[in-house]
Amino acid sequence: MNHLKNLTLDGRYHDDFYSTSSSMASTTQIETLRHDENLSERPSASRDFAQFICKMNHLKNLTLDGRYHDDFYSTSSSMASTTQIETLWHDTDLSERPSASRDFAQFICKMNHLKNLTLSGSYHDDFYSISSSMASTTKIETLRHDENLSERPSASRDFAQFICKMNHLKNLTLSGSYHDDFYSTSLSMASTTQIETLHDGCKNLNERPSASRDFAQFICKMNHLKNLTLSGSYHDDFYSTSSSMASTKQIETLEHDEDLSERPSASRDFAQFIYKMNHLKTLTLDGSYHDDFYSTSLSMASTKQIETLGHNEDLSERPSASRDFAQFICKMNRLKNLTLAGSYHDDFYSTSSSMASATKIETLDDRFTNISERPSASRDFAQFICKMNHLKNLTLGGSYHDDFYSTSSSMALTTKIETLDDRCENLSERPSASRDFAQFICKMNHLKNLTLGGSYHDDFYSTLSSMASTTKDDCNASSNVTDLTVISKTLERWQDCGSIFDNVKRITIQVWDMIRCDFIQRIHQPAVTELAIQTDDFADEPASLHDDRTSLPNALHKVSSQLVKVTFRNLDIGNNQTERIIQAFRSTYDLKHLRILRFIRCGTDKSFDSSCIDSNDEHKITVQIEHGKPVG
Repeated sequence: MNHLKNLTLDGRYHDDFYSTSSSMASTTQIETLRHDENLSERPSASRDFAQFICKMNHLKNLTLDGRYHDDFYSTSSSMASTTQIETLWHDTDLSERPSASRDFAQFICKMNHLKNLTLSGSYHDDFYSISSSMASTTKIETLRHDENLSERPSASRDFAQFICKMNHLKNLTLSGSYHDDFYSTSLSMASTTQIETLHDGCKNLNERPSASRDFAQFICKMNHLKNLTLSGSYHDDFYSTSSSMASTKQIETLEHDEDLSERPSASRDFAQFIYKMNHLKTLTLDGSYHDDFYSTSLSMASTKQIETLGHNEDLSERPSASRDFAQFICKMNRLKNLTLAGSYHDDFYSTSSSMASATKIETLDDRFTNISERPSASRDFAQFICKMNHLKNLTLGGSYHDDFYSTSSSMALTTKIETLDDRCENLSERPSASRDFAQFICKMNHLKNLTLGGSYHDDFYSTLSSMASTTKDDCNASSNVTDLTVISKTLERWQDCGSIFDNVKRITIQVWDMIRCDFIQRIHQPAVTELAIQTDDFADEPASLHDDRTSLPNALHKVSSQLVKVTFRNLDIGNNQTERIIQAFRSTYDLKHLRILRFIRCGTDKSFDSSCIDSNDEHKITVQIEHGKPVG
């Protein structure tokens, strides 16, 4: 198979399979290999499999989930320098096998092209001592580690040295557990590291003050650290030490997720840590914090450089914290991007509304908020949105009372919003809210990009249509909206919107799982020149097309006969169906203006018959293909 790129071996194979594979390895085109078989009692098969791996000239990504004889590791070590492997994932228990551990360490350190390493197995102390001694020779840029070394001081010290001695290591993820010696050793060598991104998930430092202090100093003494994620559990001393050294740091991005709700001292220190960092631009708060965190943050808000803030905590029963957080948001002079994923007391919304005009926020993403039973909070939130003088991009992903929509409609003319993304709200049984939301859309004078992803009552569509035809003097939306995105579930209830979207030039249809052509053709926008069909941004799996692919050109002709470019992105189509779609578009005379047909990560690969791309047909359609698996 000359074109085989990705191979998974999770069956059971005779030794002859491995010897034959080894003898033919240099002829393969395989780039990605995953293996999961127990070869621990099969030395010959293990040796041959090691040779197979090392002889493959194109192998870039290797996952080892099986169990192997010591001969696998000794053979791999002896041939390591010949490999082209860039990414290695290993998950095997070598904790009682010193020889295999030593050889595996050498294998890692001798590979000239290895950039990304994930260690999810268990290893003998000799693995760590050898790794430490050879660390400076490695080319590893990204390391992920997950082993319990909490009772192993020697291994912990060696692992710390391994990390700090690697000259090319930029990204480090620590998901294991480590002895105090790991932290003291790391601290002593911190200034030598090249690490730019650190993700720590260690959950057992909350009762270890010494290790917590050392880890805080390690973070603060790393000269190149730019991005920090803290999702572990830490003693209060971690926060006090961090606060005292924060001004020395170059950290630009911080993500935090720990429960400090019953720890006022740690909460205050963490707030000071944040606001003493002079270079911090992006902050994500996914933890739980004492009220003192919010009051301390508020007192320092105007001094900060933070441009992007994400928040996810339940403050619905905490009025004081809600007020302080609202003021914190509004007083930050450089805050441009805000994501709200938590729950808030009514006081958050009233305070935000009263201070909205002072903010510099340009992008607001409201996720999962449920204030559908809270009219006062809904009104205040609508006012907050409409009073912000710099707000350009708005995403609505929550549930709101009807008063939110009526207030938004009444204030829409004052907004500067250019991009509106409505995602989750179900208004199908709420005619009043649907009408008001339609009016909100029509009255926004600056709206250019619109995403409709909810379910709307029929009155939504009739209001759009009537406002476009009868109130053009006051409704400028039809002349401004140029980009329209519609989610597939919205298409299920789609109705004619009149001329409100007549100036739309680009339409994107986002598909959750599967879409039919009769849904696609429900949209009729005669001025559209570009159309894209793609998997929904939030879908778990790639979407697909339901109908015979050859019926697509007719469906798209009903959307617009003026189409110049059609794009399929992240759909599960594959080589054969892609060829059929190309032939169908080249055979139709309905889309006379079509010039570009694109397939981006639609499951095609290099075995695709490229002859179907070349054509001398009179339409002169250019086919562009970016091979790859669909993302979803």
